[in-house]
Amino acid sequence: MYFLDMGVTNVLNQLTLRQLKNALEETKHESYSLFAEARSPERWKRARENARYQSYWLKQEEQARQVMENPPSPPLFSEFTLFGDSGDRGIYQTKLNQYDAGLYAFSMLAITENRPEWKTGLENAIWGKCNEYTWVLPAHIGLYHNDYPNGIWDQPVPPRETVDLNAAMTAFSLAEIVHLQGDRLHPWVVHRVKEEIDRRIFQVYFHSPLPQNWELKTNNWPAVCSSSIGAAAIYLIDDSEKLAGMIWRVLGVLRNYLSGFDEQGATPEGPAYWHYGFSHFVYFAELLKERTQGRISLLEDAKVGSISQFPQLCMLSGGKVVNFSDSADEVRMSTGLLHRLQSYVPALQLPSDAYWLDPSACSWLDASRLMLWSPDRLVSEENQQGIREQIFTGNQWVISKVSYAEGRTYAFAAKGGYNEEPHNHNDLGHFIIHVDGENVLADTGIGVYTKQYFQPKYRYELINAGSHGHSVPIVDGCRQGFGKSYRSEILFSEISENEVEVLLDLTKAYDCASLKRFTRKFVWSRSKNEIPQLVISDKAAFSQVPASFQEVFISSRLPQEAGSGRLQIGPVMLNYDPEAWNVDVETITVVNHYHVSHQFYRVLLNCKNLKPEIASEFRFEIV
Repeated sequence: MYFLDMGVTNVLNQLTLRQLKNALEETKHESYSLFAEARSPERWKRARENARYQSYWLKQEEQARQVMENPPSPPLFSEFTLFGDSGDRGIYQTKLNQYDAGLYAFSMLAITENRPEWKTGLENAIWGKCNEYTWVLPAHIGLYHNDYPNGIWDQPVPPRETVDLNAAMTAFSLAEIVHLQGDRLHPWVVHRVKEEIDRRIFQVYFHSPLPQNWELKTNNWPAVCSSSIGAAAIYLIDDSEKLAGMIWRVLGVLRNYLSGFDEQGATPEGPAYWHYGFSHFVYFAELLKERTQGRISLLEDAKVGSISQFPQLCMLSGGKVVNFSDSADEVRMSTGLLHRLQSYVPALQLPSDAYWLDPSACSWLDASRLMLWSPDRLVSEENQQGIREQIFTGNQWVISKVSYAEGRTYAFAAKGGYNEEPHNHNDLGHFIIHVDGENVLADTGIGVYTKQYFQPKYRYELINAGSHGHSVPIVDGCRQGFGKSYRSEILFSEISENEVEVLLDLTKAYDCASLKRFTRKFVWSRSKNEIPQLVISDKAAFSQVPASFQEVFISSRLPQEAGSGRLQIGPVMLNYDPEAWNVDVETITVVNHYHVSHQFYRVLLNCKNLKPEIASEFRFEIV
């Protein structure tokens, strides 16, 4: 491998175009296999017989029969334009997923059973996909324009073609399916796939110097889009010199993507979007390794090793995760992905059953690798004893998880950063307390994705994303502001034998004229022998007496008075000074990304004794 020859630990930054070109040319006449596991009938046989996947295969057969008996129609134009008309993206995308389900059902069934009806169904589904006007989702039309998402939908002609998440993944999926099954398919179908990918993806992306909107970002988009484009190129481009140039542009984008992780491997997008973006990076990296006969292995990169371990810290217990930013509080992980990463990062451990991802009916890429890359026997890692913790100083996350022999698990997480992060919430200084499978002091999670949800004036009025829906103060009537200038700074952080301590300067998080300085200190006391507790100490200094100062704590349990200065929040007792604070509790209803309503509670503590300097301390005991 080239990077090993050079003694390099940062593969992506050290690899040169000449080395890439040489690796591709030296192997172009050699016998290599792409996605080798998918060419093994024995591997597919085990996947079909695996009890874990039986319901998935039954659903695929039922889906295939329904499509053959009553072929679905693609979404209507009026459904496509709903996003521009009302901001709704769910109706179109739900119908598109239903339409695409046949494609992925037939692709799975046809590769495991040589039945003519599966072959015909797959050919029809591929042909239908190629007939679509665009593979780009309505929410992503116009991504070349800086004024997105306004000023696009009233144009007399559609904006120029772009490559979005859906278009890129569609190209990757179709390229891989025809590569694996092309000799069974009608040659016109294979030709059509290559023609459409060239027209919709390669001509748009590689034949124009104009950068795609997502190439300038460091979130999940550059990973999914560039990895999918690169994978399609590996499958379809035989000219090694041309392929080298195409892959080189992809690698440049992936360097930018990895720069969004801090040196310890954290992403501000959290574990759900880690899984989405990083999984596609891994899919591409393994194809490139196969294509170059092992000469280029991006997953050997030292930073990639740190990134691989990030979700392991975010998984708490009972399926719950640290869900800052746009994330649900329960996230499932592909055991196939994690098991593949284990071969590069032995310290990585497979999660407990509560975190296992089921095969997706809407993704050939994810479902195939989950089943083919997972170990034949999965060993649950539930109830591991000990302490796992990390202070991610770059993206300003802290996570500490304590597990005991009797099966109890406690965790604390908090965040700083800045208020224009990918999938941002205005939440600097926010925190979570987790007890035995429950986020008690909680994050309300991801909101419903609409056009309006991604417009700051609307987004930060929502309880999901605004600072008023997080466990952070409202300072002299001011919430936290949106933008890169609204940020926090870690003044001190330390992990000692019995404590995790972090001191944040949150002064710049607020657009408050009277605020001179505001700090928040977290002290999480924990050991293997004692139940943990969290102490939060806030200090605020003003240029004049503020009109108000309100502490806010968000809980998933109904708080109840338990005596003077004590508030019982499920298994957590909040202790405060009753002489200093008036307490009120609001019930809030939050609608999540999946249109499911959940109740949360805002504990509001209003300062009684307003003065230019306010110091407060709150102790959260687990009982």
